[in-house]
Amino acid sequence: MPEPSPPLSPLSPPSPSGQAPRPRMVVLVLAAGSSTRFGSDKRQARLPDGRSLLEAVVATHCEVLDEVWVLTRPGDTFAAAVCATLGARCVVCEGAAQGQGRTLAEGLRQLQDEAGVAAALVSLADMPWVRADTLRRLCAGFAASGGLVLPRHGEPHREPHGAQLGHPRVLPRAVWPRLLGQDGTPGLQGDRGAQALLDWSSALQVDVDDPGVLRDADTPQQLQAHLQPPLQPNPPAPG
Repeated sequence: MPEPSPPLSPLSPPSPSGQAPRPRMVVLVLAAGSSTRFGSDKRQARLPDGRSLLEAVVATHCEVLDEVWVLTRPGDTFAAAVCATLGARCVVCEGAAQGQGRTLAEGLRQLQDEAGVAAALVSLADMPWVRADTLRRLCAGFAASGGLVLPRHGEPHREPHGAQLGHPRVLPRAVWPRLLGQDGTPGLQGDRGAQALLDWSSALQVDVDDPGVLRDADTPQQLQAHLQPPLQPNPPAPG
């Protein structure tokens, strides 16, 4: 497990006019999976407010960042419609069927052609519970550190799990060549993601009071469990 890094201080107010703008960051939403464990297209599963999982994810990211790319498989009319409605960019990844690692590689490769992009914020299409304020803190963390950034939720010394590392995660441009195999390493392949290729011990761990960074919906049962209100403790017996 990576060594804990110092917690990030609360997000500062926007920089006054005349100061250097924050680094340009583009969101990459990984939305090209086959949802095998879910049994149907989980991105279209509905939340209590009527939105699909993908709509909620894209909307939250568009609230915080101007450039949101949704990485999809060929012929994905559902994702294309969501992007058109919310103002995101639908990016078709021809090799998406080979796995999430390949999807991310194709997104990063296209992002390399964009001048001035300092980092990618990599998010998952089945994590609609991540809050906008969490995304802002991750962006602020990258602006302060310039390196890998990920969220941490929970208390480090509290049982049974302590603090846990979650998603989304910030990948600075400096690590893209390694992920793309441009430094002589294999790079992203199949379902092999950035977790196994990068040294996360040096990453800035941003403490967030947001359990959404740990919640995904791989199965219908997981989705229903996340939608249930937490159980309240029984009141003490009278007398």
